[in-house]
Amino acid sequence: MKFLVKFKNFDQLVCNINDTSVGRKYYKLTKKTYQEEFPVYRDRPKFTKKYMSKLATIVNQQLGWSWDFRDTSIKHTAQMHKDIETLLMEGFSQIPAELDHVIHDLHYGLHILQHNIEPNRLGWLQIEWYNDVGFDMELFPFKHKLELGDVKLQNPYVGHGPLQVYLEQDFQQISQTCKFHDFVKPGINIVTVTEDEFTDFDDLLSKFKQHDPAFVARHSSKKIVDYTGYPVIGQVKNIDLLKQIISYDSVLELESIEFD
Repeated sequence: MKFLVKFKNFDQLVCNINDTSVGRKYYKLTKKTYQEEFPVYRDRPKFTKKYMSKLATIVNQQLGWSWDFRDTSIKHTAQMHKDIETLLMEGFSQIPAELDHVIHDLHYGLHILQHNIEPNRLGWLQIEWYNDVGFDMELFPFKHKLELGDVKLQNPYVGHGPLQVYLEQDFQQISQTCKFHDFVKPGINIVTVTEDEFTDFDDLLSKFKQHDPAFVARHSSKKIVDYTGYPVIGQVKNIDLLKQIISYDSVLELESIEFD
């Protein structure tokens, strides 16, 4: 199984999807969703502090928040993320219609700027739909490292998986923030970096037990470990083309997706 992602001015990226139960259902879901609606692609370099500050002015006025993008350290952006988590505790349907694109852009941009760096395409290329379609996922082995060209499942929730909570040292309100990736949405997330393998499960569990023992007791250490990592569902075949796309110095536009 594969789909071909075409960005304007480039050849098609060939994304091979693993022939597993989850992979087959994900492929079918993504194909059907694409046939019904063209997806959203947000080009990461757009999300500068200047752009995010314009959006922050809107939500500060309408929602009474106090966001300030002069400081985008992870400590500060983690607190901003808590505001979004609280707003969306009952789902994206809670977003006022006039703020829909603003909240989505703010949420996306937070994860790009959270290390006080200029936005670039190192991280991921994400293609997504804003709907509630998907299916409950049977657990499959998560990868513990990321490689350039991995295709992973889109996070279906506003919260973070156990590994991201740990890596960001975001241990306030774990019960609210930590979400297990147990639902599959049709989004396409193409990894554009390589990360070292994660092995420190003992310390991760120790931190969870220290900061929220009730959360660990409720879900179990085994479940937390099982959902620690990356739900990789496939790989890009033509890595050299992906590298060209990552380094493209103009606005990147999604043109089409083809399914075999």
